Amino acid sequence: MFLVKDSSPSREEEIRHILTKDPSLASLLAVIHFEWTIRRSIIALGKSPNIKVREKLQSCHGHDKYKEVWKDEVFPNVQLLLPKAVKDWESLVRSFKLRHKLVHGISSCGFDYAKERVDGAINAAVDIREICVAHKVDLDSRLPIRRQLKG
Repeated sequence: MFLVKDSSPSREEEIRHILTKDPSLASLLAVIHFEWTIRRSIIALGKSPNIKVREKLQSCHGHDKYKEVWKDEVFPNVQLLLPKAVKDWESLVRSFKLRHKLVHGISSCGFDYAKERVDGAINAAVDIREICVAHKVDLDSRLPIRRQLKG
């Protein structure tokens, strides 16, 4: 659906377009897009070597887990906890809760309900990108590499 060369704004535009046709799918894609954004930002802004950050991210799923890894890896460098970095944390939490319900077949959703969740996830991704830009990181480009020191 999305290609590596697609920019974050173009993915967000496509998700909003899909929202008009398939609100449930757009809701899922918006959270996936946020997860792509948050994972790359943690790798880019983290304090540990990339390989160690990637190991932590392997078992990291859901807003609470991202909050923990962000606190451990990114907070020391940006002095901002994830629920403060994302300007409307509660909206993002609601987006994740809908994602869970959709993935597990618990419920579906209509346009208005989905739009709020799509907006919450996309806005959260934008908030994270702004922090990255402030720290001279472009998430749509190759990420900086921090290697583990030998010895």
